[in-house]
Amino acid sequence: MTNTSNFPNQPVSIAELRDAMGCYLTGVTIVTVAGSNKTPYGLTVNSFNSVSLSPPLILWSLDKRNDKLPLFSEAGGFAVNIMSARQLALCQKFAAAENDRFADCDWYFGPFGQPILSNALASLECKPWAEYDGGDHTIFVGEVMSIEQTDGKAAAFYKGKLGYYEI
Repeated sequence: MTNTSNFPNQPVSIAELRDAMGCYLTGVTIVTVAGSNKTPYGLTVNSFNSVSLSPPLILWSLDKRNDKLPLFSEAGGFAVNIMSARQLALCQKFAAAENDRFADCDWYFGPFGQPILSNALASLECKPWAEYDGGDHTIFVGEVMSIEQTDGKAAAFYKGKLGYYEI
C-alpha cells in the first residue's frame, strides 16, 4: 500500500493541471457516432489513447456537461478519426459551437455503421467495450472492429493551440 501521508490535503488547481497538461503534445481526433435515424454527430477530442492490443481497445473521454453524452452512451458504437494536418479547419469546425458539422464535409458510413471522415490519417470504428466514471468526464473504451489508414502529417494540440506535427 502506498503511503499518502506526505501529500497535501488539497489537490492541484484546475488551472495548474490544465497548464501542465498543455505541455503534453496530443494528437487530434474527431469522434463520430450515428444517432437516431442514422443522423451523424461528431466532436473534436484530444483525450484519446490506445489501451490494449489483444483485444484491440482504445479509449477517449467526454465532459459530463456535454449534452450529447447520452448519444455516445446509448450508441451501438463510434468511430475515432485521427486527423491530418490538412484537416485543421475541420477540427475547428467540430470543436465550435453547435452547427451542422457534417455540412460540406466528405464522409461516409463505415462497415459497422458509424460515420467515417474521409482523408483522416486513420479511422477506427469501434463497438462499446466499457464506460467508466472519470471525475468530471466519462471514459469510453471501445473495441476496434475496423481500421482505415492513409499517410500524411498529424494534426496536433499543444499549449492550447491547434497545429500540426512534422517529423
